Amino acid sequence: MEVNRIAHAKSMAQLRIKAVGNASKQRIKIDKLRRLIQISFLTGEYSLYILTFYLLMYLKVLPDYPAVDTLNPIHWIRDVYVFDKYLLFLGMTLLIHGFIRAQAVLFSGKRERGLTEELLFSAKATSYAFLMSIGITFLLKTTFIYSRVTLVTFAILMLVEAVIWRAAHKYTNQAMNAKGYLQDRVLIVGAGKVGNELHKALEQERSHKFKVVGYLDDYKIGSEVIGKTTELEAALQNQHIDIVYITIPSERSVIESILHTIYKYNVDIRIIPEMFDRISTVFAFHADSSQPYMEVVKTPLRGMNIVLKRLFDILISAMLLILLAPLFAVLGLWTKIDSKGPVFFKQVRVGKNGVPFSMIKFRSMRTDAERLRERLDTSNEVSGGPAFKLKDDPRVTRTGRWLRKYSLDELPQLWNVLRGDMSLIGPRPPLPDEVAQYTNYHWRRMDVLPGMTGLWQVSGRSDLNFEEWINLDIQYIERWSIALEMKILLKTVPVVIRGTGAY
Repeated sequence: MEVNRIAHAKSMAQLRIKAVGNASKQRIKIDKLRRLIQISFLTGEYSLYILTFYLLMYLKVLPDYPAVDTLNPIHWIRDVYVFDKYLLFLGMTLLIHGFIRAQAVLFSGKRERGLTEELLFSAKATSYAFLMSIGITFLLKTTFIYSRVTLVTFAILMLVEAVIWRAAHKYTNQAMNAKGYLQDRVLIVGAGKVGNELHKALEQERSHKFKVVGYLDDYKIGSEVIGKTTELEAALQNQHIDIVYITIPSERSVIESILHTIYKYNVDIRIIPEMFDRISTVFAFHADSSQPYMEVVKTPLRGMNIVLKRLFDILISAMLLILLAPLFAVLGLWTKIDSKGPVFFKQVRVGKNGVPFSMIKFRSMRTDAERLRERLDTSNEVSGGPAFKLKDDPRVTRTGRWLRKYSLDELPQLWNVLRGDMSLIGPRPPLPDEVAQYTNYHWRRMDVLPGMTGLWQVSGRSDLNFEEWINLDIQYIERWSIALEMKILLKTVPVVIRGTGAY
């Protein structure tokens, strides 16, 4: 009897091992396909860089050696005495460029960058590789040999090719994801609010990277709930799961059992923190007295990022104030001729950390606009909050309506940016009366300097309701990055030119 029991236990263990192995085979197959695509694109990209460099050599360097057989690369090596120096530069550039890319993959907290982020990263990697190679060759005393036009042209073409190649890579991945070849199959533990919002977010991914298999939940039923948490192992074996999202972090005993079950399978484990929709998605991990903890970071806009952003604000605002001085004079004269009153309008707004400041604009309303405001409160067209906007505001002058449509009335705010009261990009600067009605959640938007433009500006402007304004401002604060700054700047120009949502 004991022998049979032992034999049965061994048989069950072997079946479990086989089941775990079979569950991993599909993911291993997809991972191999991903690596093959990545290696193919990397090989093609760096081969194109080498081909570009040789083409530039053929067009710019070899004409100085008329006796060399240009169609025979062997003669290049033998008869062009600077050829090995150029090869050294090419090798160093590609090696440094490859190292920067590898470092970004290894140490970045993000698994995938958007196309705008790819553009910025490609520019940074190419610039660093080029400048570092120039520095090394200077130390080797070979810099004077190179054709400056050839090297600069190569760097520019390398950047252009990198962007095109990355875009092609992303398009290929998206096309294969759409057909289901590379998709990650996702299982969500918990069919509550957090799980449902996660499901919607994954399904809306433009890259089609995720396929949600369903939920596991002990208390809910439905077509998408494929079982209870106790059936996790069966789901992992039968559904070929790649990622398990756990959205019930308060159920510690359940999570412990879930983690022990998942560990032996080749799947990613991701835990969504509670209150994820009301706290920053940026965290810092620390340990005090050997006790690890997760610190909620209000915004990535801190430390050196604040310094860089401030330097950018000073540089751009100063330059625009000088370049736009003639336009300021024309708009000021037009404002003065059209209606009585001063050219500029100063108004108290609330800035970072609740500190008030005097914001300056071209006057776009009658001089008695503040007094007339009380009569118009009942006509406010901004729903869901204390902000006030009126599409056909009778207080706006003829000139002011045109200035507002194209945001020209806000140009003097460049002076506020230069002074440090505002930034080029940030949340909309609110009035004290609005701030007096803010909830604690609304106050999150006061964590950074207000801006001349922002996510609210490029996402609908005055057509948004108050809560949409707030949510966009907080999204900017919590997800700040240089890539997001550039994205907002690039989108602001066409939005302002079209004049949509401005009044």
